[in-house]
Amino acid sequence: MNKKIALIVGIVIVGLIGGTVFLSSKKSDAKQSTEEIIKVEHSLGTTEVKSNPKKIVVFDYAALDAMDVLEIEGIVGVPKGTSIPDYLKKYNGDEYASIGALKEPDLEKINELKPDLIIINGRQHSFYDKLNEIAPTISLSKEDGKYMESFAHNMEVLGKIFNRDKVVEKELAKINQKIEEINKEVTKNAYKATTLMVSDGKLSVFGETSRFGLIYNNLGFKNTDENIEAANHGQDISFEYVASQNPDYMFVIDKSVIAKEGNQKPAKEILNNELVNNTNVAKEGKIIYLDTHSWYLSDGGFISTNKMLDEIMDAIKK
Repeated sequence: MNKKIALIVGIVIVGLIGGTVFLSSKKSDAKQSTEEIIKVEHSLGTTEVKSNPKKIVVFDYAALDAMDVLEIEGIVGVPKGTSIPDYLKKYNGDEYASIGALKEPDLEKINELKPDLIIINGRQHSFYDKLNEIAPTISLSKEDGKYMESFAHNMEVLGKIFNRDKVVEKELAKINQKIEEINKEVTKNAYKATTLMVSDGKLSVFGETSRFGLIYNNLGFKNTDENIEAANHGQDISFEYVASQNPDYMFVIDKSVIAKEGNQKPAKEILNNELVNNTNVAKEGKIIYLDTHSWYLSDGGFISTNKMLDEIMDAIKK
């Protein structure tokens, strides 16, 4: 008789991109094994992951950020180069294999590494099936307009897989405390904000349902425009639009910082014109240039989220 019995030890249901994520874990008693299987249902499918995988390939800088804080070992490959934030530069070292670009995974190299787990985000979704053939692959993407919900969930997933639940809980509590402090100050003063991205000379604006919705949904800023179209790269706007908004703060993400071409004009130069300079926010020094790596490339990790909140806190306390 087969004496193998599956014992369900925990179920967590949480929301993520495209619907519900289901996490469950189970232990096998057949050989007194302590191996635990974590089942993750995400927008790209269902993935079963062994607890404490020994060899991990990480495309998601937010996950890499969190794993660094959680002191998780076993990372064998990352996308290297200038796109890695300064606070994660150690992963450019020779002890970590180069696994291709963020949108162009090196499948051959990844296969050579024989990983136990691959962690991706939205930039690698088109390669999900091929990566999942190599090793169990999970996506820790975030849902636009639900930064904190997605962020907290992703951190809890990592905590579950690597047995760091208590540390994750502690780090999330610190971040929630920062959010409460910022929100209290912002709502007390009824601050309004406009959030822009400058990319190759073009301007786009973002609202509550965007990737930068944290500014409005969690930190309490009122948007100067309640009719912004929901789009992955924001709504295209003109300098005249910027001049018409009259916010208390203008938050700017400068995409030239991470541009491959390297010849794009920086946002400060682009916005240095008569229309913008005549706005109150410019005259009062309240155009805040946010850290592009934290807000755009590695957003959703412990380090990046703390940096994001600290930038906003510093801005409103000036």
